[in-house]
Amino acid sequence: MNFIIREYKNEDLDFIVGKHWDIYSTEYGYVKRSFYDYVKKTLEDFLAVTKFEREKIWIAEAEGKPIEAIALIIPDSDKPWEGQLRWFIVEKEYRKYGIGRALMDKLQEFAEKCEYKHIFLWTASNLGRALSFYNHQGSYETDRFLETEWCDEPIYEIKLEKDI
Repeated sequence: MNFIIREYKNEDLDFIVGKHWDIYSTEYGYVKRSFYDYVKKTLEDFLAVTKFEREKIWIAEAEGKPIEAIALIIPDSDKPWEGQLRWFIVEKEYRKYGIGRALMDKLQEFAEKCEYKHIFLWTASNLGRALSFYNHQGSYETDRFLETEWCDEPIYEIKLEKDI
């Protein structure tokens, strides 16, 4: 599988939001519109203020079309050495080619260059493959809470953290 990893372009907003909706609604039961609205708002809010100096969004492309995305942002915190992994999305048909791992490597390399010491992310209890992937990347669970806004069935939001 031939692919490239590039930085975010303005036209990628619809891809990231739309792919989150497509994948999470069909594969994981996130059928409530509140999930779509949450992804769109958090991404738009980020784009309104970022200067992309210590924050980045990367897009993997194959055959000229975006297929995956990942971001490293500075969360709302007073810890400039802490980053948050956001909007990591991998289309099902591309999950076996190591593209997600390549995106994660790109994020890690950038985090080290920017002298981040710690990265965290939020994921969900019903995303078994994602949890396994993050655990293999060295992340560990530090928090969880019940989430009822996005799915018909309750799930747990899980905070994972990793030291760099």
